[in-house]
Amino acid sequence: MSWLFAPFAVLLGIVLTTQVATNALLGKALGNNYIPAAVNMAIGLIATAILTWSLTPEWPSREMVRAAPWYAWLAGGLMGTIYLTGNILLAPRLGAGALIGLVVAGQLIFSVLLDHFGWIGFAQHSASLPRLAGCVLMIAGVALIAKF
Repeated sequence: MSWLFAPFAVLLGIVLTTQVATNALLGKALGNNYIPAAVNMAIGLIATAILTWSLTPEWPSREMVRAAPWYAWLAGGLMGTIYLTGNILLAPRLGAGALIGLVVAGQLIFSVLLDHFGWIGFAQHSASLPRLAGCVLMIAGVALIAKF
């Protein structure tokens, strides 16, 4: 891992936690936890379209589009909606620390599984004892933060 990029990853964590908080706040203000997800996706679509059109000099060919697995077209958007809506629903009940800790723990554990088995196109990296110990420590850290 390049430690040069680590601060940017931390910044992304800050951005993600802020997104969760502001979406939960909007849901509370509107009295509806589903509208913020739609607003988030609509604003995200506009921002992503502008970013893509601004920074994409060459578009994929028809062959490239056809070669992508069907689930790759659907999973990101569907999973994003589930994730976003779940965060809006759970944030007020769990609190920011517990919610984000549990989300990151889930990401870490599933990432180790993805690497170990080489699922969804990832290169195979064994679930070694240090990697498994890291997962256990992450769970312990979440338990301390969440006070379960």
